[in-house]
Parts: sequence; structure tokens; C-alpha cells
Amino acid sequence: MRRNASEVMDLSSCTWMVRELGEAVSCTVLLDDDALLVGGWDGTIKHWSEAGDLIWEAKTPNRISSMVVQDGAIYATSGLHIVCLAASTGEIQWDIALEGSADAVMSTNKCVLAVSSVYDIEHNDFIESAIWSISFNGDVLATHRMDERPWTLHPYNDGAVAGLGRPLNGYLILDANGGILDQNKDWESPTICATNGEKPVFGLADGSIRSMDGALVGSMKSAISNVVQHEGGYLLADDEGNIEFVEDDTRWNANGNEVVALSLGFDISETGSCWVARWNGSQGEVIVHSINDGERIASLSGQRVHDMAFNGQRVAVGCENGQVFVWEKELFQRRLEQPPQQQNDASRSAMFEKLRSLRK
Repeated sequence: MRRNASEVMDLSSCTWMVRELGEAVSCTVLLDDDALLVGGWDGTIKHWSEAGDLIWEAKTPNRISSMVVQDGAIYATSGLHIVCLAASTGEIQWDIALEGSADAVMSTNKCVLAVSSVYDIEHNDFIESAIWSISFNGDVLATHRMDERPWTLHPYNDGAVAGLGRPLNGYLILDANGGILDQNKDWESPTICATNGEKPVFGLADGSIRSMDGALVGSMKSAISNVVQHEGGYLLADDEGNIEFVEDDTRWNANGNEVVALSLGFDISETGSCWVARWNGSQGEVIVHSINDGERIASLSGQRVHDMAFNGQRVAVGCENGQVFVWEKELFQRRLEQPPQQQNDASRSAMFEKLRSLRK
């Protein structure tokens, strides 16, 4: 049964848990076991269990913009640094300062790959960037310096693919050791974002979406800010607040304020969902859409969202005020099936429970 606009569910009525980082959230990661890793603008990292218990807290040099977990270790960007922490305790194992801000980190089965960039205020542009290959013990193995900023870094085959900004644009393909295998530099516009997977597509500053061979697979009005792959289609967002979903014969769009985070979500009533965070300059909003037709299923207004994570069963949203909201598939579905009045009662109960949990 379709829900009309007045029946859009309040997301606060079905929140699995709310936790406090203690500073503005900059990075959220949901692990396969539903545990939660959250990093902040001042360098704090907290690790909560699936049940919401705090496992450990760590302090790193600066803002956490990216984290990846592999073989019992957490690798995180922290301001100018790449930091390795023990996943079980949060104890820092090593810390390396890069040349410029550490923007992204990922790992292969051979090494850690990181991106750094130097921003020149006078030129209002990035003047130098690098891709670093670092051993799991913290030794720098290789550094590829370049004028182009790698705006995106994702796993690809056994290595990685990095989307490049001007002047060369295009992308780089790296092997498992971080060596450059191939480079595409024929595109006329900078690459801003890309999808994960065996056949990535790239979102460009001119509003186009291109496959690895440069073929045009879609376009929007302005620069592509997010691109997410969904089975045979794509979920897209541009800098003007437009969202578009295209898959075979299915196509829908939604317009609104600036899109600050975008993610696929768990199935709702046997239909996929997508989660969108918007910002109007003073207030944020999280909106849940049906992936089939764009129907609004649920929403929540409040703080500005800085990051969003999804692991198949849960969605986590990190906010500027330090709060982290987590939604779980089964609870969400149960709340959705309740009549609106019961949802409102559940919302009040859930809010009191959150306040109690935050006092722990």
C-alpha cells in the first residue's frame, strides 16, 4: 500500500540507537558484524558494538575523513597523517605524516594506499597531490606525485582506481602494490566521484557520467557530486540538489536543497531504498526514498549530516552536532507497518530511550 505525503514516517520513531561522539562527525563506518566506527573533526574515533556498547575511544592528531578496516587494523586519515590503530583496542600502532592533507585511504591485500593534497589559498586551487603506498608496518613503499588531485579512490580488481582532477582529468589504475598500471587522460572535465565494483562509472564536473572506456552513460544539469551503482542502474546527485535514478525502464528524480550525503539502504517492504541527506544552510534533513519510484517513505529534520554508511542491514548517519543515528532493517519495517498514531507513540518512547542511553 502506498503512503500519502501526510503518512511519511518520522525517522525518530524507528531509530535503533543514537550515540554521541563529542564533536562534529566527519566519518562513519558500519562493519559487517554491525559494529560502528565513527571519526570526528577533532580527531576522536569511537568504536561501538552491535548492541551500542562503547568498546573503545581513541584520539588522533586531526579530522578523520576516511577509515578502512583490514586484518585486525584500522587505517585512518587524520589531518596530515595516516594512522594505524589496533581494531580490538584502538591503540595507535603507527602514525605517518604525509605532504599535505590526507584525503582518502584504502587497502589492498599487499599494502595501504593513501591520497594527499596541498591546497594553495592564493591560487584557490590544489597545487600538488600524491598517491602513497604504505606497508602494513608503516613503511612508505612508493609515492606518486602529480599536479592532478585524485578526488576519488576505490578498490578495483586487486588494486585501486583513482579519479583525477585537472589538468589531465580521467583516472589512474593501480595494482595491489600501488604501482600505476594504466592512465586515462582524454576527458575534458575533472573526475569528481566514482562507483565501487568491477565496472566503475565516473561522475564528472561537467555533469556527465562515463564508463571506463569514456562512453557517456548519463548526464545531469551540473557537476556530479555522488554516483552510486544499484544492480544495472545508477543513483546520481548533482551540485544543484537534483537526484536521479536510472535502471532499465525505471526512472525517477527528486529536487531539493543541497545533497550532502547519499547512500543505498536496506530493503523496505521487499523494495530497495535510498537515503538522502540535504542541507538548506540552516537545517538538515534525511529523506528515505523507494528505489522503485522515488516515493518518500520516511524523513527526519534537524542537524546537518556530514557522512552516511550502509552495510546491508543498517544505515548510520553522522551529524555536525556529534550525534550518530543508526537504523536497523527489521525495526524500521515493524514501525512502518504500525498505524500513524502508534508510530507517534513509538516516537515519544524512542526519544526517551535515546535520552536515557546518552546518559550512560
